[in-house]
Amino acid sequence: MAPDERDSPERDAAERDWADYLGLDRLPRHTVNMRLADLISLKGKKAICTGAGGDGLGHAIANRLAGSGADIALVGRTMATLEQRAGEIRERWGVNTYPVQADLSDWDQVVRAVAESREKMGGLDIMINNPILMRGGMFENQTKEDIDVTVHGSFTMLMYGAHAALQHMLPQGSGRIINIASAAARTAQKGISVYGAAKAGVIGFTRNLAHEVIDRGVYVMCVAPGIMINASLEESILRPATPEAAIAARGAISESLDKFVQVGRVSLPDEVANMVAYLASEAADYMVGQTIDVSGGMYMN
Repeated sequence: MAPDERDSPERDAAERDWADYLGLDRLPRHTVNMRLADLISLKGKKAICTGAGGDGLGHAIANRLAGSGADIALVGRTMATLEQRAGEIRERWGVNTYPVQADLSDWDQVVRAVAESREKMGGLDIMINNPILMRGGMFENQTKEDIDVTVHGSFTMLMYGAHAALQHMLPQGSGRIINIASAAARTAQKGISVYGAAKAGVIGFTRNLAHEVIDRGVYVMCVAPGIMINASLEESILRPATPEAAIAARGAISESLDKFVQVGRVSLPDEVANMVAYLASEAADYMVGQTIDVSGGMYMN
């Protein structure tokens, strides 16, 4: 090929078309020589975490995001515990924390809490949807109320949070929504049929919502924890009040550890929070719509 043909306008146009098609101008080349510690930093980011008032996963996530530099709004039902957790995190990490009270089962309260959190923080970059309200038991013994409580508390409330966050993220053309599912969505265990189905719905919701909004700058991801233990659960397992309580507390966990969990132990909520913080960072820019299990290799035999 003659030099003038190689440098022809047609060839230049074809190269530009392919460069655009491959997204070469959008590759994160600036990250190549960055330290991973800097890449996963959330300094300056504004995050909301729901279900953050207790001693479980919500609190662990809020703590981990704050430790990575993010200002954080802790959203939950009980203001006193939210204030306590927010104060602890603020003192530990030196970031801005905001307790925001809301009943996550109420659409209007969720909308208000997200808007209030964004106003207090001065922005919204990360939304962690971590509501959980469930009633276990063999399905044939479940009442309509039991089913409704679990589906609403483990799935519907999460969609409320995602919807409220999108009202702010889509106009600004950026944001990350991280939903919390469960390894129960991928396994089969007695007594949690409704919960497992609800969390399977979270996985499907994440995949489809991600497809809807990624071209407008919003990333949607999901994390599926396995068996986590906090102080109250540890107490109920190690020192049950009655033999009946011992059976209830230990039965499902022992079945899962014996049959499904490859690591052979329960986890801390903080171990799950590690993955959430990673997905909230720039390091996860090529991940979207996926559900990441943090469950000790939990799977069906």
